This record gives sequence, C-alpha cells and structure tokens, in this order.
Amino acid sequence: MTAETAQGHDSAPDSICFAELDGGVVIIRVTGRGSFANSAELKQLIDRVAESHGAGNYSIFVDMEHTTTLDSTFMGALAGAGLRHKRDNGSAMTLVNVNEQCSRLLETVGIKHFVDVRVAPVTGTEDVPEEAFQDCDAANLSRADRIIHMIEAHEKLCELDPENSTRFQSVLKYLNESLERENNKQAS
Repeated sequence: MTAETAQGHDSAPDSICFAELDGGVVIIRVTGRGSFANSAELKQLIDRVAESHGAGNYSIFVDMEHTTTLDSTFMGALAGAGLRHKRDNGSAMTLVNVNEQCSRLLETVGIKHFVDVRVAPVTGTEDVPEEAFQDCDAANLSRADRIIHMIEAHEKLCELDPENSTRFQSVLKYLNESLERENNKQAS
C-alpha cells in the first residue's frame, strides 16, 4: 500500500462495509474508528448474518487494516459477536490486519482469549473485489436504545474479565444515569 493510499484511508470517515461470499463467509471492513457511533451497526449486521445463515453455517472475518482505534463500546460489540460466533459455529471469529494499538486494546479487555486476532489477512479473504462490498445499514435506534446498546456492550466486557468491572464501573454508572434521565424525559 502506498503512503497516499494509507493517508486516504486514515482520513476516511468511520464506516463499516461487508461482503458476503459463498459458503456463508462474511468479510466485514472497519474503516477509521470502531466506536460507539458505529458499534450498533456492527451488532445488527452480525445478528442478521447469524440469523439468515443459521448456527454452524457462517464464518465472519473482520478486516481491520484501515481501523485506527477502538473504543470500549465497539470492543464490547466485538466481544458479543465473537462469543456468538463461537457458540453458533464452534470456532473463533477472526480479526485480520489488526494493528499494534488495536491488538493491545483487545488484549487489555480480554477479547483475544476467544477471538482469533491476526496481523495478516487470511488466505482467500484478501482478494475480494471492492465491488463485492456494500455499506452497512445505519442502525436506526432511539437515544434510549443506543444507551441500552452501550450498557450491554460494557456489561459484555465486564463478563469477560473481572478487571473490566473496575475499569468500566464509572462508564456504566454514567450510562445507567443517562438512561434513567432519557426514560424520565420520555415519560413526561
């Protein structure tokens, strides 16, 4: 990849796109930041893939070549997806082209224990033509539903590793208070 190409991807908006290949193989590309802003889209996409293909009939590869960083909500969504993949298929979901910073973050929260994290692509997934990829549908969630998604993502991280409970205690407190305020606004 040229420096110009890399620079173009680094400044690209945060996005998720995917390609569905034969045999239930799905490649998901995360460009820019994996964050609370696009984590619900990731969850909805993986739920749709799992439901449409059925347990044991799909395999997900998340290409992170152009991912700059991950926040805790996105990692919680990845954790949920990885656990579902393992439960449904008996195998680990694979993250490919993971940079050093993202790898460190995944290690810190405990995701690397049940998701296959690779710094290189998996043979057969790197030659998918660009036209095979389509943008991920935007998650059309209410403010309350988005807060609930963020709470669930952080709770998933806390289930993975007891240290995450301490790490995300204040985040969960804030999110639960935000949800309570949102519910009170809707009730009035």
